[in-house]
Amino acid sequence: MVHSGPSNWTAQATVTASLTAFLFEGFTYNAVYLGRVLPALGGDAKVTPLLIIFNTIWGLALWSYLRTSWADPGAVPEEWHDFVRRVGVTLPIAPGMKEWQPGKATMCKQCSRARPERAHHCGLCGVCILRLDHHCPWINNCVGFNNHKYFLLTCLYALLACVVGFVTAAPELVAVTQRLRLAMHGIDDGPPLDPSDEIAFLVFGTLAVFISMFLAPLLYFQLTLAVTNKTTIEANYINMTNPFDQGTALQNLAQIFGAPGPDWILPIKPWRLHLDGVSFSSSAEAEKLPLTAGMGGAYPEDVSRDEEDFSYDGKGKNWARAFGDRLKTPLIGEALWRANYHVVEPNRQDMDLRKPSTLDYMLGCMQIDCDGNQKPNFV
Repeated sequence: MVHSGPSNWTAQATVTASLTAFLFEGFTYNAVYLGRVLPALGGDAKVTPLLIIFNTIWGLALWSYLRTSWADPGAVPEEWHDFVRRVGVTLPIAPGMKEWQPGKATMCKQCSRARPERAHHCGLCGVCILRLDHHCPWINNCVGFNNHKYFLLTCLYALLACVVGFVTAAPELVAVTQRLRLAMHGIDDGPPLDPSDEIAFLVFGTLAVFISMFLAPLLYFQLTLAVTNKTTIEANYINMTNPFDQGTALQNLAQIFGAPGPDWILPIKPWRLHLDGVSFSSSAEAEKLPLTAGMGGAYPEDVSRDEEDFSYDGKGKNWARAFGDRLKTPLIGEALWRANYHVVEPNRQDMDLRKPSTLDYMLGCMQIDCDGNQKPNFV
């Protein structure tokens, strides 16, 4: 995303620092360590396998970083805004709260526009982002629905590159350190090495350690959230149990990486991701009837109206989701949005669905009360 003003200079500085570290580590390992240090210390036989191993991981890390930085993180699409305009006041819109709001379109105070569930506004980017996790200064971009996979791969491969680089070079790092200590006392021991190579090599090892110390807890934190289907923003929500938890770590990761496959390890668009970022499947026990079922519309013939079809949060209030896979034909696109966001069909069939005003949005919020029931005498 593009920024302007003083914050842009800060963002560019952090990105420049990140890329400089990436390139320095890669260049030093290849040109200095594999090219001069390792052969000089008698490790010619290890050059080729280490070249392949390190550069494979380092290349994936750099590729993932660039994809994360350059990708659209998932700005709320115009198709959603067109949908909001078409359905008008029949779409209930709730105020944005710092809590779980499954199946609710919320009003963004900054954009003054309705946004889907799990979308949040980024003050730096100036737009609402689908399933926003956070804004990362090191990539000068948000981490959202479209690039969350790339961000996790960046953390993983960058950490692996640092660990592999440091571990494979550790014996030579010790040897060079000892050579420099002896050289400070006027003792020249071992094969000749350029002092600049030795210093660059030691900086490489030190930087690898510091980057690893930064990335390890970050990756742990991000993976802990990913396997439970939470974002950084949602980590502190306590108003109900996570309504988007799919039950297993693998299923939750599939909401970011797509169905398991070889594309998981590559920073490319997931091959089989059955989500659009606008509507998210809920946990199995919360995949119930939509709040609009029975409100002037028929139930699907294969869905019962038993009390067990509704789930209850910690406050005893029921909420329900789209029909999901309980339908004979799964809902997609606008049909799914209508079910998921509880679009209430107007009582007057000839109602003119115009572009909603601020008052319309307020009325839309009032169509369904806090207990999930349609308010009486609504026209």
